[in-house]
Amino acid sequence: MNNRPSYFFCIGVQKTGTTVLARLLDQHPRIACVWESWAFKPRAPASLFNPRSDAWRKHGFAEADIRRWSRRWGGRPVGLARRLARAFLGRDPLGSRRFAATMAPLLDDFARRCQASVVGDKWPQYIDFLPETLAALPDARFIYNVRDPRGLWNSAERFKDRGRGEEILAEMLAKDRRVRPYLARANFLTVRYEDLVLRPEETMPRLYDFLGCDYNRAYLAYDRARDPYPARWDWVPQASGPLDPHHVFKWQRQLPADDQAHIASLAADFMTHYGYD
Repeated sequence: MNNRPSYFFCIGVQKTGTTVLARLLDQHPRIACVWESWAFKPRAPASLFNPRSDAWRKHGFAEADIRRWSRRWGGRPVGLARRLARAFLGRDPLGSRRFAATMAPLLDDFARRCQASVVGDKWPQYIDFLPETLAALPDARFIYNVRDPRGLWNSAERFKDRGRGEEILAEMLAKDRRVRPYLARANFLTVRYEDLVLRPEETMPRLYDFLGCDYNRAYLAYDRARDPYPARWDWVPQASGPLDPHHVFKWQRQLPADDQAHIASLAADFMTHYGYD
């Protein structure tokens, strides 16, 4: 590729369908998507910028590049000066500069190897770093994934028997308050998990167009054999399978009426705003 690719980020809270969103976007021949870089947390075990992680191997990055980018981050936790900068400026300028100096070449490299002109990253925690991300890459586009709070609660409660329904619901509502002021911007687009799964032929053309790409029904079918880096999706087994409407509706059968009412009372504003009745 002669020109630098355009960038996008899939954002949303865990269990809202961001992995399905990323995979559907990645199926377009011009689009490539990294799975959870943990960019602003380079010391995390799953971070692509952590040489001890195996995540970068699943994406085909060269170890020498990862080590160079890791050194650029410095591998240090957020210090007092940076915490104060975030508190008073609303962002961390040093984090913005390090992100621009590492994430852009990482995405460029991945796009080149995937022969893509549009490249992005799916990581729910970008919501916590929107000012830094926008300062570093102001032309990037953001796709915000939301989900029916009752489906999210049920999924978080039952996924690997972790019982995290109440915790993840509270997280989604708090982070929605944080991201909602950005959603009127032209480079932000909101998509519902239910529309991705139940109406992909209506939903994906809009998303592809938002990223400047065409639509073909063939892009909706995932073929693991044609995926240059299929191990990206292995953490969520359903991510590489066909879209299953069962996941949209199963909360209706699994959640007692009292739980449904409790969740709806906590998330009333969210449900009204995003059209969940």
